Amino acid sequence: MPSQEDIVLSLVQGEGGKEWASHRVGWKATATEPVCIWDGIECDQNDQKTIVSVSLPSSDLSTTIPSELGQLSNLQTLNLRENIIWGFIPKEVAALAELDTFDVAQNRLTGSIPRFSSSVLRKFDTSRNMLTGSLPNDVGMSHQKLTLYDVMYNSLTGTLPASFKEMRNLVTLSLSENGFSGTIPPNLGDLRQLKYLYLDNNNLVGNIPPNLARPDDPNAKGSSMLSELWLHENMLSGTVPAALADLDKLVNLYIDGNKFTGTIPSALCHPTLNADFFEGVPDDTDRNYCDSVACPANTAAFEGVFPCAKCESSYYNPYLGRTGECINLNQRIILDKIFKSTSQAGPWKDVSNWDDEDTFLCDFSGVTCDSNSNVIRIELKGRGLKGTVPEEIGFLSFLEVLDLSDNHLSGFLPSDLRWAPLRHLDVSGNRMKAIVPPMLCLKGGVNGNGDNGDYNCERIACPAGTFSPTGRESNSGEFCMPCMDNNAKVLGMKACEALAIAKPVDAHGKERGISVSGLVGLTVSVVVFFIAATFFVALRMNKRRHHEEVPQDEMVEDSHKLRRNPNAVSSLPYDDDEDDDHVEHRRGRASLRGSSYREHVNMPPPPDPLYAGTFPEGEESNSVGSGGSQSNGSYGSEEDLALGQPLQGGVTPPPKAWQHSARIAAGRKDGASWASGQEASKEVWLDVPKIE
Repeated sequence: MPSQEDIVLSLVQGEGGKEWASHRVGWKATATEPVCIWDGIECDQNDQKTIVSVSLPSSDLSTTIPSELGQLSNLQTLNLRENIIWGFIPKEVAALAELDTFDVAQNRLTGSIPRFSSSVLRKFDTSRNMLTGSLPNDVGMSHQKLTLYDVMYNSLTGTLPASFKEMRNLVTLSLSENGFSGTIPPNLGDLRQLKYLYLDNNNLVGNIPPNLARPDDPNAKGSSMLSELWLHENMLSGTVPAALADLDKLVNLYIDGNKFTGTIPSALCHPTLNADFFEGVPDDTDRNYCDSVACPANTAAFEGVFPCAKCESSYYNPYLGRTGECINLNQRIILDKIFKSTSQAGPWKDVSNWDDEDTFLCDFSGVTCDSNSNVIRIELKGRGLKGTVPEEIGFLSFLEVLDLSDNHLSGFLPSDLRWAPLRHLDVSGNRMKAIVPPMLCLKGGVNGNGDNGDYNCERIACPAGTFSPTGRESNSGEFCMPCMDNNAKVLGMKACEALAIAKPVDAHGKERGISVSGLVGLTVSVVVFFIAATFFVALRMNKRRHHEEVPQDEMVEDSHKLRRNPNAVSSLPYDDDEDDDHVEHRRGRASLRGSSYREHVNMPPPPDPLYAGTFPEGEESNSVGSGGSQSNGSYGSEEDLALGQPLQGGVTPPPKAWQHSARIAAGRKDGASWASGQEASKEVWLDVPKIE
């Protein structure tokens, strides 16, 4: 067993490490000082010899985290933040049972976050590194004493663990600036100590869970401490719940850059919410406090909030808090964006004239128009498309058929497709990940979705980890069947990936066919697969029969429930001497390290599949989910859409564009009780639990 001195000296690596050590007390093999008085070392106060803390923040230390540190079995604090630490987080360090604080923020660490063993862990910060992979599903169960969990500004993917709800002492949960997908976990509202929730700049879909403002736990009702809620720059949809006004300590609510529709509930339009947006604005300026939450539909803004500018003619925006420009509805412009977004591998297969400026758009290969030159069909099956599907494709207001199957498309399926009057949608045989957007699952008419009240995500595409011959469920009896391959993580698969089976080789190293063990494994796999498939089909058919027996009046009530949803689902540094309740959180989005208002970082798509759930009921969910009438604006006149018309800018600039001051909250709302108001009846809740 090496000495404690030898263990901590493993941090001193190379000539740079020797130079670093030369300026510090101890940290040399020849040091005469006891290790307990070395710079950054603390020992147990009782025995004065057992190391319990290694704290070297902002010390210009250039090294890796040595696995030898895992031999300090009594180590409680490891703080190496703001240095030049590279390499992986060793599993030996993660296995330390007494660890209270693990802080390696703002370094150059790579690899995944290992599963930590300490049940007494209170502060965990790996923010601003280059970590990849997903979070352990049981992270909440394993660390119920955590007060701070910060992994912002990495390249993490996958879904958000539902076990976060077990962290009953959590004050700050910061997951910003990653590639997380799926939905926001339910029951976060039950965390009575949670003050700061940062989920911005990810790929989250679905609605804001109702529980966030109105906890399911009766012991948590009326006691929310939530002060900052950052949800901006995701792909969230539905309406903004008026119940958020019940969060009487809420100071900052950022929801811009999503796919929310409707209006901002009036109970949220209050001078003390996002008050910093009006700092520096003259008193005689007309103020609409709803605009400090998000700009209304058919407007846009640089940051999606005040000052808001109206969309010009031939431009449109159905969403709240639109950042940048409104959407150009000119068909030629939209087709050009489709071509550029799907040509990352070069020209498409076969004849492609989409980039020919002299070709009329209705003569583009794979495009069909009606008698009025409106695009009604786009059929590009097996054309070698590579890239992503742009959001603008959903704003082809006459598009009925979209076939992008058997290509190399990746990224996410845009929820904007709900706006097009689609009857047929085929995105099978690609490499798209995450889940079918919940609002698209509620769209009636596409691929028979909604027939007999059956709204089903699998009518759009089979969820990750399943397959069917057409890549989706159909009325002809094709169901999405589970794959046995754990690496099958894309939407709309038509077949599971082939089983990898070892083959024996002859004396010359050539394969001689399948091995006995491989044959046995294949046989067992096939038998298990068909048993699972038979059970799955029987279960689905039983559900279908049960659904057909439901009385008509009951069917109407449940018309928006889905049998299955493939549910998948910035943060602040602290100092050791800071109290958990006094962390400096109230900084502006622009001034915060890792702020969302820097140049956006494109994160890799998530690998994890998500599973079942249900969807909301109510009249508003019907109008939104079905892609029917749009009360927030119109696509414009036929003259606006005339081909070849000169296009102006997407928005009309406001009379004055005020410089936004740093978003620093103006203090806590005193003694005010925000009523939910009548808007609560307009909410569309989406409760999509994750199945572990």
